[in-house]
Amino acid sequence: MFKKRLLLTIASLLLLGPVGLAQEGYKIIVNPANPITSLTKAQVSKFFLEKATWDDGQPVSPVDLAPGSSVREIFSREMLAMSPAASLARWQESNAGRGEPPLAVASDREVLAFIRLKPGAIGYVSAAADLERVKVVSVVGRVGERVSGAALKPIAVGGAIPPPDKIVDVSPIYPGVARTARLQGVVDVEIVVGTTGNVEQARVVRSVPSLDDAALTAIRQWKYKPTIINGTAVSILMKVHVSFTL
Repeated sequence: MFKKRLLLTIASLLLLGPVGLAQEGYKIIVNPANPITSLTKAQVSKFFLEKATWDDGQPVSPVDLAPGSSVREIFSREMLAMSPAASLARWQESNAGRGEPPLAVASDREVLAFIRLKPGAIGYVSAAADLERVKVVSVVGRVGERVSGAALKPIAVGGAIPPPDKIVDVSPIYPGVARTARLQGVVDVEIVVGTTGNVEQARVVRSVPSLDDAALTAIRQWKYKPTIINGTAVSILMKVHVSFTL
């Protein structure tokens, strides 16, 4: 019943004004009454994966964006070191029988409304959101450096993340020995497409003897259109297939 009342109140607060469109990165925010000004990455992770309290004993109330949100995908990978689906599974494992996982809402405006309502709330919004009546907190790493989007791990293709468009394709050269032996097959390769669109890593995950090297040589020459999420180029992890047929 409380959650229904809370969601109705949030809905009414959405009428206060529009929120800017998503741009580069995201910002972590808390209620203005919260005295904190910065958090470590470990603290943010704990707040979104476990039941926790602030220093004054007040319960932490995290709020997420919806699982299909690209901003949530980046936040989860950078702050929690896992996908949104894995973070939900971790919460359920760590907090069995101790309440529901963080509320997930559809937009920046709903996150902002929730943060403004609850003194113990913490959430994140796209960098261009209207930050009036919320407090932005900085996140520092182990050596005191602010975490930046450049440190993101590759994001796996799937859900809200589509495969990038290939703009340079190089066909493999059929090895003479394999051709003579009438060897055919498909080599599966896991690749990382970097922020410039180049193939930065390539690893065979299903091998065809005598064909793997030719597949890797071709793949390393491929180039993709960079994947841009909220104004930031990100690295992409995906699987590709190279077919050898006579």
